[in-house]
Amino acid sequence: MVKSRQRNTQSQLNQLFIIKSKRVWWREIIVGIFTLLVWLYCLTVIYFFIDATFSLNHEYPQLFKIVFKMTNMDIRNFLKIGGILFVLIYLLLSIWSYYNRKRYGNLTRRKYPGLTTKEDLMELNMIDEIIYEELQNKKVIVFKTNPIQDGEKQYEAYK
Repeated sequence: MVKSRQRNTQSQLNQLFIIKSKRVWWREIIVGIFTLLVWLYCLTVIYFFIDATFSLNHEYPQLFKIVFKMTNMDIRNFLKIGGILFVLIYLLLSIWSYYNRKRYGNLTRRKYPGLTTKEDLMELNMIDEIIYEELQNKKVIVFKTNPIQDGEKQYEAYK
């Protein structure tokens, strides 16, 4: 008779589900710093465009405008061109989608394949009927060779 063993406590069970990785802490700090720098850059750019759009003329965005020899009007024109391009591309893709729907229909013609039957599998000639019956009837099965690749070799072994 097999001896019973002590059950795991809840904390031991929780430890089994914790994923442990081999991350190096200093690399994670560097990744965090670079991520913070990218976020600060993005927020600065957004602040720069908002300042120019609404003519807030705060000190730091004004310095960037002086260095790059830009005015609020230049930035507004840039945003207008970007907005016009966005609208044109959106309209072009919408017209293309409408054209494809008119030409090809709503693609509701697609239907999912039906259930696969034994006859369907046998018509593929990839496994033999004996192997198919084994796969259907047993819970655990161990093959010495791959039955799909080496089906005929294994079939000969059963004869």
